Amino acid sequence: MKNLPEKEMRYLILAATVVLVFLAIFLLYYYVFPAAWSLINQIIPLTLPFIIALVLVGLLEPIIRPLEKKWRVSRTPLILLAIILFVVAIIGIISWLVYMLVVELIRFSNDFPQYASNFNERIAELQNIFAAGNISPQLMELINEYTAYALTAIGDLSLGLLNYFIDLAAVLPMAILVFMFAIIAVFFISRDQEIILKSFEKYLPATIYRRMTLVGSATGGALFGYLKSQLILMFIAAGIAFIGLQILGVPYAFLIAVLVGIADLLPLVGPGTIFLPWIVWELVNGNYGFAIALLVVYAVVTVVRQVVQPKIVGDSIGLHPLETLIALFVGLRLMGVLGLILGPIIWVVFKASWNAGVFKRDC
Repeated sequence: MKNLPEKEMRYLILAATVVLVFLAIFLLYYYVFPAAWSLINQIIPLTLPFIIALVLVGLLEPIIRPLEKKWRVSRTPLILLAIILFVVAIIGIISWLVYMLVVELIRFSNDFPQYASNFNERIAELQNIFAAGNISPQLMELINEYTAYALTAIGDLSLGLLNYFIDLAAVLPMAILVFMFAIIAVFFISRDQEIILKSFEKYLPATIYRRMTLVGSATGGALFGYLKSQLILMFIAAGIAFIGLQILGVPYAFLIAVLVGIADLLPLVGPGTIFLPWIVWELVNGNYGFAIALLVVYAVVTVVRQVVQPKIVGDSIGLHPLETLIALFVGLRLMGVLGLILGPIIWVVFKASWNAGVFKRDC
């Protein structure tokens, strides 16, 4: 090795570095990430109430702290007041949404027999048209096969939605229990946060404590900011859909807009699951103008969301839009759809850890 020329030595070191980098990426992707995700899946159910509580504390603290300084009262009554108002607001919003959904679902259930009858009549008309035309038996068989497949897919989708709501109702008691534990934890964490921080400061070295608080603060801010950004994007999608459907005079506009917002929030779903089958059905029925109008509404929802997402997510978690775009893409490539959620958060935590000196040798 000592007899190698300096130029060849540099090339050898560069090649070894590249190999080690690719080896590290391989190990991270195929071993470290799956093991870490498996561990997270085990930990999250055990810590979910307290994670929610930390997010809620971050939400309520900017309200409680100024009132505490302005009114010069102890934190306890302010915390109780904030929690009560928060719970009342959540219950009120959910009650209003449920009421609006029930009203429109009742209207839809009353009109559903007519919709089903129209659907069956349309399918029969199409089959008669195909049967009357000069269509080869093979093509007719193919058309009947795809028609049966479409009807089966619609039935499977309906059954899937029914099972989803049944599963949702089954976990509702546990969700209520988790929320109750989270609310209780919010009270104790918010009331005794100074004591909790001092206990950490007492038992941890000063350097580790300082870096831990910096990383923890950045992580909490990123989680809260990401949650806020996703809710903003959901309301933007639902709002645009509601306005567009109202302009078109569509019945059940509020119900459909809520479904669009929920679909927009869920990975692998998106507003297309609501709009695209609807647009296809209108084209089949010959309502070309209405189908184009729905396509325009869908395009506006999709384009606006894609344009504003990097900006809103970046501002909420403290990243430049370009950083957010890179984190979203890298997260998507490494972790799939889940990476769209975890990518920006992991990048924020990494930046905070770097700025706090976590990776320095004198830690």
